[in-house]
Amino acid sequence: MNYLVNGVLPPKIESKARTRFLHDVNFYYWDEPNLYKKCADQLMRRCIPKKEAEIVMYDCHASPYEGYHGGDKTSAKVLQSGFFWTTLLKDARAFVKKCD
Repeated sequence: MNYLVNGVLPPKIESKARTRFLHDVNFYYWDEPNLYKKCADQLMRRCIPKKEAEIVMYDCHASPYEGYHGGDKTSAKVLQSGFFWTTLLKDARAFVKKCD
């Protein structure tokens, strides 16, 4: 996000990491105050912070109309809702495991 706003690369980044970073940054867009990612299905999804992720996962996992899905279905519902964060799949599986 800092690179998209300021155009300054992270300090002390190595060559391969810099190349990968510059490739990955092409999929992200900054629209004040939100960060969006263009996913493989060409849809723009809003990147949310970790503190909001658990609320979104709860809403997608325990929804009253078709609730208590597994980790993969929960992560798919989050993506369908238009949200994204980098550890979505891992977090959704962990969330489902701790759900009673």
